[in-house]
Parts: sequence; structure tokens; C-alpha cells
Amino acid sequence: DPRMAKMACGVHRLNGQLMVVLDVDRVLEIGPDRIAA
Repeated sequence: DPRMAKMACGVHRLNGQLMVVLDVDRVLEIGPDRIAA
């Protein structure tokens, strides 16, 4: 999802699952009203 890619600064495999590392500054910049689009 392109919206999630804008907020992620990395993806790591962890015990057979994926862990997405978020860029907190970017998440706060976007805000909840723009994520739901």
C-alpha cells in the first residue's frame, strides 16, 4: 500500500512474520484524517 510505504522506514523479518518500522515524524505529519483516505 503506497500510504503505508510513505510511513515506513524499514521492514524486518521477525520469527516468520514481518515487522514494519514506522517513521514517527512522518506518521504525525500525515495525521489520522489523511490515512483513512
